[in-house]
Amino acid sequence: MGLVTRICRCIPGFSIILWVVIAYLALGDRIPGWFASPNPNESAKNVKNTYGDLHHLTVSQGIYIVYSVLVHVLACFAFPLRLIWSVWHMTDEIKTAKFEAAEEYAETEFSDDKSSQHSLSVKSLSGTESSISRVGTPKIPSLSESPEPVVHAIILPSYKEDIDTLRETLSVLASHVLAKSNYDVYLAMEQRDPDAESTATQLILVFATSFRNISFTLHPGDISGEVAGKSSNVSWAARQLSHNYVDSDSRKNCVITVLDADTHLSSNYFLLITKFHRENPTEAATTLYCTPIIFDRNSNDVNPFVRVADIFWCGAGISGLYKGSPIMIPTSVYSIAMTLAGEVGGWDTGPESIGEDLHMYLKCYFSSSGQFHTRIIYSPASQSNVSSDLKGVSGAINNLQARYKQAMRHMWGSLDTGYAVERALQILWKKNDEKLSSWLSRASDPADRVPRWVNDSNLTHFTPPNIYEDINQPRTSFSKINLIILFHRLFEAHFLPSHLTIALVSAVLYSTLVPPILTHRWLLWSFGFNATMRLIGFCLFSFYLFLYESYHQLCVRTREDEMKRAGLWDRMQGGFTHRTWKRNFIDYCLMPVTGTMFGTIPAVMAEISHFWTDQLVYTVSAKPQLNREIEKVVEMA
Repeated sequence: MGLVTRICRCIPGFSIILWVVIAYLALGDRIPGWFASPNPNESAKNVKNTYGDLHHLTVSQGIYIVYSVLVHVLACFAFPLRLIWSVWHMTDEIKTAKFEAAEEYAETEFSDDKSSQHSLSVKSLSGTESSISRVGTPKIPSLSESPEPVVHAIILPSYKEDIDTLRETLSVLASHVLAKSNYDVYLAMEQRDPDAESTATQLILVFATSFRNISFTLHPGDISGEVAGKSSNVSWAARQLSHNYVDSDSRKNCVITVLDADTHLSSNYFLLITKFHRENPTEAATTLYCTPIIFDRNSNDVNPFVRVADIFWCGAGISGLYKGSPIMIPTSVYSIAMTLAGEVGGWDTGPESIGEDLHMYLKCYFSSSGQFHTRIIYSPASQSNVSSDLKGVSGAINNLQARYKQAMRHMWGSLDTGYAVERALQILWKKNDEKLSSWLSRASDPADRVPRWVNDSNLTHFTPPNIYEDINQPRTSFSKINLIILFHRLFEAHFLPSHLTIALVSAVLYSTLVPPILTHRWLLWSFGFNATMRLIGFCLFSFYLFLYESYHQLCVRTREDEMKRAGLWDRMQGGFTHRTWKRNFIDYCLMPVTGTMFGTIPAVMAEISHFWTDQLVYTVSAKPQLNREIEKVVEMA
């Protein structure tokens, strides 16, 4: 690791230390007076000699006042206002987008007429039969029959995930109208998981006829320079699946979708991407698709602190997803044109890529000089809160511990700030030498392991020739405004939580221990102003929660309707969480504590740890155990 890289990765940690030093220099000069207030009859000269000139504002105090006010304005006013606008806009757009794909393609015209629905005859492992209906009714020729069908290469990464969780996710995908004609599903398994191959084989046998193709990859755990995690697994799977799209037309019409093991996507998600891809072929080749997330499966069953933390994690992602936003960063689930993924060199596998969604966005941004496209898909991705199998106090504590580990993993992604700074410096120094060939050379290495396809129930190797060409093109200059906005978003994610808390703690300690008579009037003003901003921030975040209620209800009801039409609703009982204002009132009260527990503390711990290590032991977040039997698809009715 170079010196510049090491320094860049420690920038958030350096900022914490610098901010603490500034606070100490600004407020620590009154330490001699903490326990002895000046005598009212003492002369001004003696007070000045003992405590310093109370009318003189030092440089450190001036910096402290300006920066503490700036931090409070950004964290308690600017961000929540954007968050409120975004969630309101998102809710409104989702209502419109629900029918957009149906209007354009006529494939999702829902009907109660059984004769107009496609259904799947299914048999469970116990031998009972039922059916799963395809969501939507094709009224025009199948999209797969068009001259250039859009293929969705869906990567489903898994490491020691419960097989029922994966089975349910695949069942939802199998219910989509495009599943059989346009979905290539890749189970991205880890070789470190002793049950990986058997789990993948079972799932492939269950869903062999449900998709255009389904296969699995095994990511080796001994590749030098790689760290365990989602990004390295996705990177391996993407390099392997690239062998299956060997000509320019197939790559041009392939969209890679990355999701989590427990993610449920609507059929409209893929229909809307297909629609855009066909209508905008030039722009689609360099497009990354973002979608909001929603925790609507088990939120009422988890610890309320965990529930609130995930509500605000959801909000953090939504805050940048609105029309006109120049920076749209995906959260957990996203899709990317294969041509764009290839052009930027695929997914990274080093420690800096632990937050693979943000990291891939940054890589696309800097590799394309900010000229790639992002588009919002108004079809939320349903996810589960981290949970615990234990009950009572032990279960609550275990749930908190699991969420804290997840928060540490999220905040470990502050390495991306250093990555962004380093890439920006490379651009300024004209040393951006990221090449497609470095990624593709690994994919075409004779020793490289390739995906295992199911062919007549036999696992076979498939290795077509590699005929990729270098598609790197000269780029235009960066938009300086967009670059500033990008770093502002990184500042919000990786700096604001810790810096706001330092400002709050220092002000409270100083106000408690130092009498006002020893405090400069501008310091007193900043303390009062910042306290007012925190109150305003609490009100604004409460209003966000109020708007979130509508967003949550819209998402869960939409998903319920789709699962009913697909015939999966009965088997997913307990997987739809509705919120009520009365039942969830405690969420409003827990906001400040939750922000500290799962925002500030893990941020400080992660950023200080980066001084001596960039390695984090990756642990899979605990998911709710499913008691619902998802059945085996055996044939089309």
